[in-house]
Amino acid sequence: MLNYTQNIKEGDHISFEIVFKLWHKKVYAYFFKKTASADQAKELTQMAFIKLWNFRHTLSEEHPLDLQLFKIAKTTLLDYFRKLANEERNLKLFYHKATEEMVEHDQSFETKQQLDLVLNVLPPTRKKVFVLNRLHGYSYKEIAEQLSISPRTVEKHISLAMKQLHGYSSIPALIFLIRFFNS
Repeated sequence: MLNYTQNIKEGDHISFEIVFKLWHKKVYAYFFKKTASADQAKELTQMAFIKLWNFRHTLSEEHPLDLQLFKIAKTTLLDYFRKLANEERNLKLFYHKATEEMVEHDQSFETKQQLDLVLNVLPPTRKKVFVLNRLHGYSYKEIAEQLSISPRTVEKHISLAMKQLHGYSSIPALIFLIRFFNS
């Protein structure tokens, strides 16, 4: 095997093919035992031999080639398992984030529905004035200009809306949540 190591280090393809034929089945069996997957064992075996060729300049003539090959196989397997662990962790993170977004969306939708139900008790103009002021942040003057009414009338609508909605203790929280989800 010493000659094969030296020949492979020098880039001899024939020596590499001989080593491949001699050790392919054993390396494959090692990967199959560790992964229980024929396809994965086949792919990992190819990767190990590719690494053997690509890093042939690092081969040592002091150690048997088969030991060096199995060291390459072991690091190839460790890299594979690290990759699987990273993919699984990333998948879990993605699932967790997607679940959180769905919950937030559901809460936002539910909050908007509750607010719509509460606001529907207001007369149309009062509701519009209230929504423009409390949900969209328009000033009394801006609302007055937009609806062609006086600022005093806007103030009166807001006051009456607040009195009418006084029984609904959840209104301030709903308004806060709507503003929060819309920003």
